[in-house]
Formats: sequence, C-alpha cells, structure tokens
Amino acid sequence: MARPSEYDFKLCKLICDELADGDNIKSILKESKYPDWSTFRRWKNENEELRTLYVNSQQDKAIALESEIDDTISLLKEGTLEASEANVIIQTLKWKMAKFYPKVFS
Repeated sequence: MARPSEYDFKLCKLICDELADGDNIKSILKESKYPDWSTFRRWKNENEELRTLYVNSQQDKAIALESEIDDTISLLKEGTLEASEANVIIQTLKWKMAKFYPKVFS
C-alpha cells in the first residue's frame, strides 16, 4: 500500500493524537499508513488548521511529560534509580517541556 500523499485532516488528527501522547513525529510517520515526513511537513506548511493542531499537540505532549517526571520520582523513591540518574532524566524532561510549550514551562 502506498503512503498517503493527498491532504487528509482526519489522518492528520490521528498523527497529532499520537504526538500528543508523547511519541516522536518521525517515529509516528515511519508507519506506512501515514505520509512520510516531507509530505507531512508540506501539509503543515500549506494548511493553517494542521499547523494549529500540530502546535496544540506539541503543547499537550509537554503536559504529558509531567507524568514521566512523576514516574522518575517514584523510581527514585523506590531505590530503582540513583539520584544522579533521576536528576539527568528530570532535567532532560524539563528542557523538552520548555521547548514544546515555552509559555508554560520556561
């Protein structure tokens, strides 16, 4: 089956839902049911509704990363992670959150 090349907002909503759940956009687009990265980028550049959806999904992704910080803290408390490891993970997640949603997390 060929990858989609015609703009489909419903398909873009599915992609952005996966993005908001924390997945990486390039990892999502590796699936053959989705367009490749260059096609998705073109769609995003040509369609205001998709640009808005994409930005909102990135912001939702930043909020979802808060749960990863909570999970890391739990592992630290259980003794599964050392403090230095937890610190690296938490600082990295905080940096990503600030990049995805700077108005809230920077």
